[in-house]
Amino acid sequence: MSNEIDPAVLAFTGSRTRALTLAVLANAEEPFSGYRVAKIAGLTPSKVYRELLRASKAGLIRRDVSGNGYLIADPDVQTFLRRRLRIRWDDEWDKARVGWSDETPRLLASGLTAIRRRLRDNPNYLRPRGWKPPASAQSLAGELRRSPEKDAGIRRAGQRTSRRDDWTR
Repeated sequence: MSNEIDPAVLAFTGSRTRALTLAVLANAEEPFSGYRVAKIAGLTPSKVYRELLRASKAGLIRRDVSGNGYLIADPDVQTFLRRRLRIRWDDEWDKARVGWSDETPRLLASGLTAIRRRLRDNPNYLRPRGWKPPASAQSLAGELRRSPEKDAGIRRAGQRTSRRDDWTR
């Protein structure tokens, strides 16, 4: 996020923290909690909650009917802030990018393909070095293993068995 704030907004709000807090709320399409406002604005939650309390007492913002978040109370103030300060966060930025709906699934698929390939080559790929299941998990895993005779019957039926080398089918 850019650190430049319109001087008119600074004169209107009186502080950078207040300007950013109100700008996030003005650009929001739904009520935001103080914590979410702080994350989007890049401010500490304590500063944001202090500004929300001040703005609420002044009548600039109000709590949502459900009490889940804050909204700008006056539509004129919201319009002014939207015109002067545009704050965008990740979800909105991704949607505004050209071709985002085609690009994201392709990237996810290529990442999953690479992970599957690594898991096929090394079943312990996602486990940290030296990792060993606890004794309780080892005993439970022993109870869940099928006998070789049962696996042979399942294989004859054309089904996948509990053996890892049969999972690639």
